[in-house]
Amino acid sequence: MFVLNEILALLSAKDQILLTTHLHPDGDGLGSMFALGQALRKRGKSVYTILTEDVPSSFAFLNYPNLVFQSIPDGCNPSMLVALDCGDADRMALPNSEEIHIPIVNIDHHISNSNYGAWNLVVPEAAATGELVYKLLVAGGYELDQQIAMALYVAIATDTGFFRYTNAGRDAFLQAAELVRDYRLDPAKIAEIVHEQKTLNAIMLLGEVLGTLTLAAGGKVAWMYLSHDMLQRYPVELEETEGFVNYARSIIGVEIALFFKETQGGEVRISWRSGPEADVSQLAANFGGGGHARAAGCTINGSLRDSVDVVLDFLASNQEVK
Repeated sequence: MFVLNEILALLSAKDQILLTTHLHPDGDGLGSMFALGQALRKRGKSVYTILTEDVPSSFAFLNYPNLVFQSIPDGCNPSMLVALDCGDADRMALPNSEEIHIPIVNIDHHISNSNYGAWNLVVPEAAATGELVYKLLVAGGYELDQQIAMALYVAIATDTGFFRYTNAGRDAFLQAAELVRDYRLDPAKIAEIVHEQKTLNAIMLLGEVLGTLTLAAGGKVAWMYLSHDMLQRYPVELEETEGFVNYARSIIGVEIALFFKETQGGEVRISWRSGPEADVSQLAANFGGGGHARAAGCTINGSLRDSVDVVLDFLASNQEVK
């Protein structure tokens, strides 16, 4: 893969490198960023991992203390930026991303990626960006350790639903097996930390969200919402609610599931999930979002009620869900 070799040459030539992922980062984005960042540091590079928000608590065990910045530190003069798992430049978790004027390396697996980088390693067939980072590190002869391996495993495992989703292909299983074998990872413990350790507030909030569950389009669409008032009663990080949408998707006969999350600042974040009947990356793209065929997201500026209405009206007129 020619572009992979070009990226390896760039990483070798540059001394100060910025890394980031997408806004509201998930396990794939964070795992890919932490793994690449630490591998580069072991090569003696000055690496700055930038996020505009805190690392979600469920992924805090991946973090290297004091190595994540919310802005570019004083004295840092990077000559390249690597964006990981980020489908569009506007979604990078960087403050003032429009003011970044250094070459961008774009490493991603979303089919909706806009190829915004000067170098684009975008492989929609990959189950996770972590797969591509693993191949990059192996091809470049980078030294891995248990923490890097754990970050890569989390990247691959979370984006495949811990190997339950249809995107979990041969490479995902083989790479995960190699990481577990070679670096003595504990898959059961990792799954417990990421998915099974919930706060009481998160469980109570789930009960309220499920109380909003509604069917539409003759049972083909299921939607539910999280209001700001609910979040005030049971304060949790929004990332703790990411799996809630799967309850709607699991209902027999449902082809598209939607989870509307009202945030401060007049925005509503929407998680989309589907079975094989609909490509939600294409549907979410109508609202400036994107992602995968079976899992996507978008953000709408406006009230919760208006956001629900506009999305449901759109789906009601769409042939895919009639």
